[in-house]
Amino acid sequence: MKSIPVNVGGRAFQIRSDADPAHVKELAALVTERYEAIEKRGPRSDQEFRAMAMVAIVLLDELLEANETRDKVRAKAREFAQTMIDKIDAILARTTP
Repeated sequence: MKSIPVNVGGRAFQIRSDADPAHVKELAALVTERYEAIEKRGPRSDQEFRAMAMVAIVLLDELLEANETRDKVRAKAREFAQTMIDKIDAILARTTP
């Protein structure tokens, strides 16, 4: 595992990961981008925590939506594949002596 330096929301720290360092830094940059967009809404003592919590919730929501979409696409692909198999089987049954 590599130690990858990142900066999120103006705070530098290390993340230990086997992932490509460029990918980890890109993820950190995306989190920072979202954090800064939320943080701009107003200064409060607990604003930083709230902003990070909101970023986490939004990202988790997007992940769950993506997983749901993936599952629907997989189900449709399986259904399509089964339909094609059934049609091929029907054609073969008619042409087989």
